[in-house]
Amino acid sequence: MKIHSVNFSSSYSQPERIKQNKSFFHVSAPHKNVGYIAVFNNHSVSFGANPLNVINEIKSFTKFVKAKAYADNLCRYVISSGKQQEFMLRDFCMEPLEGLQYGIKAFKGLTMKEIQYLSENLHVIAVKRGCKNMCAHCYADAKPQKREMSWEDFTSITRGFKTLRKRFHNLDIFGENNPISKEDLIYRTTELFYDADCMNLAIKDKKGKLYDFTELATELYESLGRKTAFDTSGWNRNNQLMQVRAEKYAQYFSKKENMDKLNAFNVSFNVFNASYVASRKALKNGDFDKAKRLREKYVDNMVNTLFTFTPVLDNPKFHLLVRCFDSSAKNANGFDKKSLASLAQEVVDKLIELYKKDLNGNKKYIKTDQQLEYTVANVVFKMNHLDTSLNSSGRMKKFMQDFNIKAPLMEYDASMENVKKELAQNGRYHKYIMHRLIDADGKVYHMNYARFFPTEIQLNLSQKDVPSPKLANLDESFIVTKELLNLPEVQIIQKVRTDKKQ
Repeated sequence: MKIHSVNFSSSYSQPERIKQNKSFFHVSAPHKNVGYIAVFNNHSVSFGANPLNVINEIKSFTKFVKAKAYADNLCRYVISSGKQQEFMLRDFCMEPLEGLQYGIKAFKGLTMKEIQYLSENLHVIAVKRGCKNMCAHCYADAKPQKREMSWEDFTSITRGFKTLRKRFHNLDIFGENNPISKEDLIYRTTELFYDADCMNLAIKDKKGKLYDFTELATELYESLGRKTAFDTSGWNRNNQLMQVRAEKYAQYFSKKENMDKLNAFNVSFNVFNASYVASRKALKNGDFDKAKRLREKYVDNMVNTLFTFTPVLDNPKFHLLVRCFDSSAKNANGFDKKSLASLAQEVVDKLIELYKKDLNGNKKYIKTDQQLEYTVANVVFKMNHLDTSLNSSGRMKKFMQDFNIKAPLMEYDASMENVKKELAQNGRYHKYIMHRLIDADGKVYHMNYARFFPTEIQLNLSQKDVPSPKLANLDESFIVTKELLNLPEVQIIQKVRTDKKQ
């Protein structure tokens, strides 16, 4: 069996030759009950008895055998180098690895070049789309309409990656070791949402069984080896289902082994919450009772959220995402630092009351005066980490127009022109730090948090024909085509080498 030589290196050096792997492979004569059987290194695969399908199956399996032998040698080479943390999948030629995806349902119909592309910087597997919170600054422009994966489709993806990682002996397939992005990549995580609140991330299997965030995060971590993030804007404290779920999460993630599955546990606290914005509109219209009622609603819900999450408040991974306009914004009264500070003080005062009641009653969370003081001080400390860097994506511009607010925003459109040019020239070897999103229908998108390009890649899911809601800020003037992703590697690698020398 011919084994291709390695064509690799972060600096795109000349191919290295590695010694041939001696593997045993043969296809048996047809068996009466199971049809044709292929044997590779004592592992057997049945192709069935239909001779019309057997030839193609044998060709595919033979291709897999060669690709697996190449991958085994490749990984031995990486290990022998002693520099495992410097290699990633894009460093290697995909052409001799073609066929390694054999038998992985989610990747059926995709080439190894396409799989390498969608794996690198995989930032989102959107198990659920849609959100009812309607925050005024939502960069994702989230709408209430929903679309969610089945548990079977989700695990088809996760276990597909698990199988692929095993075949690569856990070589980095996600670009974690990318020398271009190591210092610049903002967030090394694979999130389970794009425009949904994690409190609502719960999906069903075909039998109707519900799997919540704890089970989703565990499946992702164990299959991909990737940590995820929990993000919520809180919930209505009278929603019993959400309350019970939140209390479960608080206890679950209070344990170190479970929090280790996360990169962050985030609660968003800001002046853009729908109830608070509605209270400002009511105040503007002179309806003071309504304004007070809506403001108190938001405060009470946030107090309850923090109280419920008391078991995880002191964990370094717990963050309050505190946002408002900075002092340079014009006409931002009600949405500036001063207004947010006033709102925060109301939350803290009511939280103290709740903690005192707990201390003098059931002692569910607060056992001593010292613990009460420490917990409140910790909340105040995390509230002081203010973020005023707001971007132009989603609903922010419309919100600013409604209140005649003038403030600079982070813009993305101009910078995306260079990304288009780079993608058009170099395909999957693009140099810009971008991420991938796998939508609930299996479609893959090229993203930078705020802008998206569609691709021609779609995973083979059972519900792939049920479309997801259209992503906000989707630039359809450019498509990452299969042709771009499957450009001959000799041509691309040679060009990258030339560019590096210049």
